[in-house]
Amino acid sequence: MSDTPPPSESVGPGEPTGLRTALVTGPTGLLGHAVVDRLLAGGTEVTAVVRDAERARDLLPDHPGLRLVAGDVTDIGSYAGALRGMDAVIHTAAYFREYYQPGHDVELLYRTNVDAVEDLLRAAVDAQVPAVVQTSSIAVLSRGDIHAPGDEDTPNGAPDQENHYRSSKIRAERMIDRFGQEFAATYGEKYGTEYGLRVPLVLPGWMWGPGDAGPTAAGRLFLAVARGEIKALPTAGNHVVDARDAAAVCVAAASRGAAGRRYIAGGSWYPLHDICAAVVRATGTGTVPRKLPSPAAMGLASALEWQAKVRGKEPVATRTGMRVLLEGHHRRVSSARAARELDVTFRPLEQTIADQAAWHRAHGQLPASQAARRETRSA
Repeated sequence: MSDTPPPSESVGPGEPTGLRTALVTGPTGLLGHAVVDRLLAGGTEVTAVVRDAERARDLLPDHPGLRLVAGDVTDIGSYAGALRGMDAVIHTAAYFREYYQPGHDVELLYRTNVDAVEDLLRAAVDAQVPAVVQTSSIAVLSRGDIHAPGDEDTPNGAPDQENHYRSSKIRAERMIDRFGQEFAATYGEKYGTEYGLRVPLVLPGWMWGPGDAGPTAAGRLFLAVARGEIKALPTAGNHVVDARDAAAVCVAAASRGAAGRRYIAGGSWYPLHDICAAVVRATGTGTVPRKLPSPAAMGLASALEWQAKVRGKEPVATRTGMRVLLEGHHRRVSSARAARELDVTFRPLEQTIADQAAWHRAHGQLPASQAARRETRSA
């Protein structure tokens, strides 16, 4: 069985996006891939900034409307020339390895998630791009629970936190606010009051769905449960959103989202064991992990990290990721603004998991289902 996924199929027609051209960063990631698909389906000509063109050709759709540009988001000079003529930029590239990789590069995280965003905004202004969509996270919100869900007006937490990914997203939002003020004071004189850069922000929940080639922490958990590699998980829950729905929010925000306005793409809240049960049903493999008391969760994460280190692999979960999962058990957010202002709907969990199972199976990443194994034995 080959480890290289087959090339993506061409994308069929969909609802028009209202964008003639768009540039996407992070196009081979879970969200970026879904954004590219959504744009192409809506008739948009897409320029995708990629570090590895060969890998990108294997992962992205074979479509005449897609153009690959070699570049690195931490080096704006490598792709700034591609910004000119774009109706929008959808910035999905981010560094989030602390959720699944101990010993990650903190300096690179902030350079990617904060500094590179500012460089992009300045280059977009020079190229007079009308809109840049910044991908943030519901994790930045300081509060929100079942009694009073957080929304776009909920203030962010403090930027100095042990969770560096969350801190970087908070800092990026602060930088964008300062940049907007600077633009109004300085760039308006240079480019004229008729030009203004819109920077809407999209705050996704925990993204799942097809196209998780990385895979992300969600994809790692999906495969571990489907393969029966994880026996217990804490009693917790989180907001799960299909990456395709988060992509729809990004594309709609690029077309008509207001400047500086935030849009939550939180999907719905689900218990972790319901998510795992859906994985088992969709794949016909594995068993639902037993429930583990929350206080034991950090011990489990430590064990997973140690086990992965011994085996020379990346862990299914890290202590940082486990903390975020436990925090999500109490967090609740509302996606009402995205539904109301951007006309976005959110898929049910079962559909997301079923489609993700089909994608992993098509890419040779899942064992045969129990039913398929029975058919093989009886043949």
